[in-house]
Amino acid sequence: NSQQLTSTPSSAGYPTELDRSLKPKRSICAIVVAVPRLKQACFDRGRSLHTDHGWGELLLPKMSPLPSNAFSLAAIVRSYKTQKQSQEQKKQQYVLVHERFPRGWWLPGGGIEHKDSTPVDAAVRETIEEAALPQCGDLPVMTHLLSLEQTQGRIRFIFRGEWCDDDEQSILKCPPGDDDSIEAKWITWEEINNFKRRRKHIPREQWLDDSNDNAHPLSSTTSVNHPWLRAHEPLTFFGMLENSLQQNDTVPGLKLCQVEDKDEVVGAFFSRSKESCQSASEVQTLTIQGRATFLIHLKCRLLVYDSENQLFATMSSFVDDQNEQTLRQLTDEMISQFASSTFETGLQRVEYTAHENGRDATLTVFPYAITSSNQDFNDVKWISKDELADSLDQRLAAHLLSGQGNFADLNILRATECAMQ
Repeated sequence: NSQQLTSTPSSAGYPTELDRSLKPKRSICAIVVAVPRLKQACFDRGRSLHTDHGWGELLLPKMSPLPSNAFSLAAIVRSYKTQKQSQEQKKQQYVLVHERFPRGWWLPGGGIEHKDSTPVDAAVRETIEEAALPQCGDLPVMTHLLSLEQTQGRIRFIFRGEWCDDDEQSILKCPPGDDDSIEAKWITWEEINNFKRRRKHIPREQWLDDSNDNAHPLSSTTSVNHPWLRAHEPLTFFGMLENSLQQNDTVPGLKLCQVEDKDEVVGAFFSRSKESCQSASEVQTLTIQGRATFLIHLKCRLLVYDSENQLFATMSSFVDDQNEQTLRQLTDEMISQFASSTFETGLQRVEYTAHENGRDATLTVFPYAITSSNQDFNDVKWISKDELADSLDQRLAAHLLSGQGNFADLNILRATECAMQ
């Protein structure tokens, strides 16, 4: 009962403004679709999302990439300024944040915002907001990418960080806290295991005021005296770090590196592109229910090494929408072609580039596979290291041959947010 709405495409291929000249005969309700399981219905009927610009609605064309919420979490390890409080003398401690009632205790972290240049910046900002006293001075430093998790409509980056804090004057937030959290504490692995797991969900209307004698047993007062964890992440990632410490092993994950550092070839690199946008008027950020969302594109660049003949092969794949296929699925699919003779796999490099248009981001992974023979793969072009056309491929191949390690397990790429085994 209404005229068809049309849209004006932007330079990136996404319409940014509805044609106002078309006046519907009857009122039209624009439905904001943010539930992943309704994705196919979105494709069939089109979608309208809240935006920060234009007419107030952004009509995405059929089969365009679906925006995703992005999150950064931080597993923070304590460091000390003075030698007398070195980690040889004290057990390793981690930051745990007491979130606003009724959420319990958790890692510092939250949604990536459009003002954050990269997910690393978001992790630092969230840690300061949730765990630090005002004007604490020292900022936490993110050192490694521990996990990259993808689910429908969501992507999460979990980092390891270090934060210098001496006992004389702690920088952590104290009760009653503020709007972001109640308090934060340094705790050991043994203390974390004394926390209770989150209990059965109780509707918000059933929570009672702490001042009431009949307050619910999971009230904010009780969560201090009998602390409970909001979810599995503290146990999962603190356990990972504790295990590597006890085994005197290297820190798990990929070391965070600066894009400008040309000497580094293996690691996780996060940056913001400065070529995608010509003016501020082209910035068209997306939000769903108040959360910043991004159109995330995926790339996989596989390096295969034939150890018997000392030859290399490269393969590339691209997915326009991270909701279509996860990086782990994409990587496993490419490596499966060499499954008959592959005996070692790993991840050398991760690149995340946020586009200057404030909306798109490209996530690229560089896995490797070492095979014992190339006789079964006649359709693959095998060449020497020096014949590799891309200079980055040459450097990655040289690092692989050097046996220096510093690679990450492919399990860093996850297609779920459930606890690691």
